[in-house]
Amino acid sequence: MAVRDEPVGHALASRCEAAGAEPGDLTDTEVLDVVAGAERLVRWASALRARMLGEFAARHPPGSRAAPPDADPRAVTDVSRWLPDQVALVLGVSREEARGLLAEAQRFRGVLPATLAAWEAGRLPGRTAVAIASATVVLDDPAARAVEARVLPAATDGIPYRLVRERLRRAIARVDPDGATRRHRRAAADRRMSISRAEEGMAALWLGGTAAQAEASWRCVDRLARSLPGTDPRTLDQRRVDLAHQLLQGTMTLTDLDVVRAATDTVLAATATITGGGPASPAPAGPTGHAGADAAAGADAVLAAVRTVLAAKPDPTSAIGRIPLIHVVVGLDTLLGADTPAELTGHGPVPATTARALAAGGTWKRLVTDPLTGTCLDLGRTTYRPPDALADLVHARDHTCRGPSCPKPVRDLDHHIPWARGGTTSADNLHGLCRGHHKLKDAPGWQVVATPDGGLTWISPCGWSETTFPEDYRRFTGRVPSAPGSGATTGPTTDAAAARAARADGAAGAARADGVAEGGSDEPPF
Repeated sequence: MAVRDEPVGHALASRCEAAGAEPGDLTDTEVLDVVAGAERLVRWASALRARMLGEFAARHPPGSRAAPPDADPRAVTDVSRWLPDQVALVLGVSREEARGLLAEAQRFRGVLPATLAAWEAGRLPGRTAVAIASATVVLDDPAARAVEARVLPAATDGIPYRLVRERLRRAIARVDPDGATRRHRRAAADRRMSISRAEEGMAALWLGGTAAQAEASWRCVDRLARSLPGTDPRTLDQRRVDLAHQLLQGTMTLTDLDVVRAATDTVLAATATITGGGPASPAPAGPTGHAGADAAAGADAVLAAVRTVLAAKPDPTSAIGRIPLIHVVVGLDTLLGADTPAELTGHGPVPATTARALAAGGTWKRLVTDPLTGTCLDLGRTTYRPPDALADLVHARDHTCRGPSCPKPVRDLDHHIPWARGGTTSADNLHGLCRGHHKLKDAPGWQVVATPDGGLTWISPCGWSETTFPEDYRRFTGRVPSAPGSGATTGPTTDAAAARAARADGAAGAARADGVAEGGSDEPPF
């Protein structure tokens, strides 16, 4: 029997492992046979993870209540609220990604068990299973199962992913022919905007919306770019990107904003009803309607207004809005002409030329770091105001949220030992957190222990832990970090309860040594 025909499980894994130990002895056919077997194992493992996540969520349904020992009854919270944080800690992913995995797993468990079974048997690719779950989320449970029954047989036969998506759209239209407008409104309500990092100091900005909105925005930027003089050395794509950023950042200089606002309001009014944000109006004939024509009209209106004001003499004092604050960490050698890359906070390395250009138009602050640990010790200010200086120092030291695997910017400064219980407003007792991890810190069963080396150890109710550290600035000075490094997730070593108790005793002992008890909630605004 070929490896690809072996049922998923231990036997298949053993055969793939044995065959892969000496790949030089295999023929091309046998190599691809092992690849196929490994792919089926990946499917099985991914589906097993989804099934276990569904089980975990089912054990803690919405409404399950819990509170820390001896807590005020008002501190009782819904346990299910913190499930994504436990999963995020185990998988080393963000809370948002963990929430999506849990929702997906619950859908497989409760609505699409046949899809999960085919996935776990290795007959269905993971992205196909996820596509079925995502596409049917707009349907009620019986309709979703009807779509699954129509699509799953062909999907397990190995048809291309593109055809699976096409069959899903057709099946949804057939099962729920009257729901096109409802589905479109729901999709429009989920519109969002995001940013993703890219290589070489670049990033991609993504925003979704209705077809009319997207078309109007595209045509407006496109026609503005095409209307620039032919002597402009930039390509058309470069002009589009530059103009879009100027419009979003409010750095385009205008003299008559009322004209632009009026034209923009006209476009927004035309699309408000299908984005779920405006007054009621007759439902469109379909999910797209006359989006192309509406977009063209809207784009023409905005374009005419923008052209009018741009044709006037620019007024440097009337720029829209203000330039957002960004942080760039750049070494002195780079400022003096060296090619050493700098760091754009929240993104990553940027070229030296970019760093010098940003520094030329920015406000400089002296940042002092410990050469042994790389931790920020001081952030210079032109004027000394302790609260602002301290906040700036903590922001610079922690860089991003100190929660486990959290890439979000710092939103709150949290007193580790609560202010109401004697905690000081000092750099040693303040940590930068996003709003979600600030609330998680006091959630039932969770513990956060501060370590002498500046680390924060987050311990989940199940005993999993991760330690996070302040930003290590040695990477900007050319010194290679040796320890302690970034936080690594660890599972319960023996008994989870015993591990938590041991950590709690250690934390309580440290708190008692300072004469301050752990726990409780913080005083606003920290």
